Amino acid sequence: MSIRTIIAYGDNQTKACIRQFLKADKQMEVIAECNNGIELVDKLLQGQPDLVITEINLPLLSGLEVLEQCNAQNLEFSFIILAESEELAFPAFELGATDYVIKPIEKFRLYKAIEKAKRKLTWKNKNKELVSFNNLPVKFSKGMHYIKKEDIFFIEKIEKKCYIFTTDKVIETQENIGDLLDQLNDIFLLSHRSYIINLEKVAEVRSCKESFIATFNGIERGAKISKLKINEVKKRMSVLL
Repeated sequence: MSIRTIIAYGDNQTKACIRQFLKADKQMEVIAECNNGIELVDKLLQGQPDLVITEINLPLLSGLEVLEQCNAQNLEFSFIILAESEELAFPAFELGATDYVIKPIEKFRLYKAIEKAKRKLTWKNKNKELVSFNNLPVKFSKGMHYIKKEDIFFIEKIEKKCYIFTTDKVIETQENIGDLLDQLNDIFLLSHRSYIINLEKVAEVRSCKESFIATFNGIERGAKISKLKINEVKKRMSVLL
């Protein structure tokens, strides 16, 4: 499978370095290179890539703004974000970026992010029918849980584990929160970098300091919603009502 890739970076030398890294992987096909965010948006619409590798601080239009435009137009591309710090990368992750790499760019870390993007693309291409299944398969130490999706209130990531809150229990797993999201349907939303919420289960949304909290009937614990996600939550919930 060829991975059609766009590289977007303001510095030509760094862009050439990324291109050289990608040459080692025969699956990677660089279809375009961009110097700024406006050019990237144009190339996204023209080329329809599988993967975008972009710095967050692109000239003219930032990587974050490009992601926001893609979300507004329901354009689904896998993004790997290159950023100076985790603090700068987290908002992009909340907007749906597949992974991020902290500068200076290390070959091993970039390859790891690319492998994650490949797994996500493979799953989407070959197993789309699984999304319609009623059960979410979740690994645990002794085997697999099969959780009814309709029973899930929310999923919370704490350090390297995820906790799935259901109608009658909390299930612990070491699976990645992004991989869990990929197996869920459109009533589930990544509301925060550490939370996936079931929009049909939300009873109330209230402000809390610098973010928001979703509460649920029949469960005491709430789930966080980031400022970047609150408008999308309200919009999608209004459709469900």
